[in-house]
Amino acid sequence: MKIVKILIIVFLILVGVGLGYLISNQRPFFETLSTEEMQQKIVKQRGIAIQKAVKEGKYKCCISPPCTMCFMEANQWNNFEAGTCACDGLIAQGKEPCPQCKNAFCGGEENNSCRIN
Repeated sequence: MKIVKILIIVFLILVGVGLGYLISNQRPFFETLSTEEMQQKIVKQRGIAIQKAVKEGKYKCCISPPCTMCFMEANQWNNFEAGTCACDGLIAQGKEPCPQCKNAFCGGEENNSCRIN
């Protein structure tokens, strides 16, 4: 009876080690996707992240759906803090928003020919 318990324990340990090895050597799910699938997943996740930033009050964009430029890179329109947007406040101050927001307001016109304020 004691030998059976020992064998069961050894078996469970070996199964655990084997599963751990398999899991650690698998490629992450994202890396198995095609580049098109990766792009779609990134866009979807970016949208979810922007909506979360909006709810937290960190993303105050002036267009709907919100711009993505301010989320993806630190720039002068988000006070050099990626993941935030201050375009709504910039317009309220009579300043121009980011190029993506300005383009949405101007209907795709060249930025030089459209004045927001």
